[in-house]
Amino acid sequence: MAVVAGVVLVATLLIGMVIGRSSATVPAVPTAVTPTVVVQEPEVSPLPVVGAVMPAQPLAMFTAEQSLANERGRAAGYRVVDTDIDRRALAQLLAETFGVDGPVVAEPSGNWRVGSANGGSIVVRGDAQASWMFSDPTIGDLGRVPAREAALKTARGLLGDLGVDLAGVDWQVDAATPRTTVIAWQTIKDQRTQMAWRVSIGRRGAITEASGFAGTLQPVPGYPVLGAAEAVRRSAQPGWSAFGPTPVAEGSEVSDDSVEPRSPFSATSPTVGGRPVAVATARELVATEAELGLAEFRQPSGEILILPAYLLTANDGSRWTLLAITNAYVKFEPPTPLNPVDSSDIRSN
Repeated sequence: MAVVAGVVLVATLLIGMVIGRSSATVPAVPTAVTPTVVVQEPEVSPLPVVGAVMPAQPLAMFTAEQSLANERGRAAGYRVVDTDIDRRALAQLLAETFGVDGPVVAEPSGNWRVGSANGGSIVVRGDAQASWMFSDPTIGDLGRVPAREAALKTARGLLGDLGVDLAGVDWQVDAATPRTTVIAWQTIKDQRTQMAWRVSIGRRGAITEASGFAGTLQPVPGYPVLGAAEAVRRSAQPGWSAFGPTPVAEGSEVSDDSVEPRSPFSATSPTVGGRPVAVATARELVATEAELGLAEFRQPSGEILILPAYLLTANDGSRWTLLAITNAYVKFEPPTPLNPVDSSDIRSN
């Protein structure tokens, strides 16, 4: 797990300009008032991601139970914005904070980098979150690994200096040799998002790796939302599976060792007229319950949106997330080709 960090507050004005956290154009996000500390509890899951491609998942075909609620309404969403963030200045500030020497170099990818792969390095990415990372493989080889309480105190101090709203994060501390990792999850209404700051503390209390983001959550009120039954019916239309239902990962599944494994070559395909029939695994599911909440959605551009979505429970007990916003706020567009082929090349071949 990549891991996060903190920076020392140089000046309130500088942090506001570089990190972008004191912009008056971004309203306050409702957050947890009393953050909790979770110690190695992986079953506490962040907001689900809608539209994600899940490997090795059978096709799911959904229908709505007749009793499923179908009231329309409105709900708030959120977007991650990078307003007023000077990434070059941010890279310089992080380099000074972590003692990384070298010039700030602009890369063709849009990232900014300081340092080298053999020592300390800083990377500030050109993505919508303005995410960043510090690492130094030469730090923290000797001494004791800090206890959870000491690591949490260090991370709170560092992130507080960075300007992170500590009332708006949910803490997780994972202790393992040779380092202790503190994760500060960004929250919305007491629920973790997928975004976090991570601080990895090694021997002698040294920060060995750190990562986070400088982008800000901006509320977007007033999204019109479909009723749950209508949203399920829409998902069966061509193309709409891009917005769910998407299976929700809820902890690791325990395999049943009592089932004797079969040879992959022992199965015999069904036939029609002596010819093998192509078979696809599919689940016919009925949505029996729906709760309106939020799910994260990544735009083709890389922008992150947190949108109103239904958390569905199917008749087999599985849980799924499904985008709830109305058609007016959904758009289909063709993918941008990465390597467009010249028509003359096609003719010549």
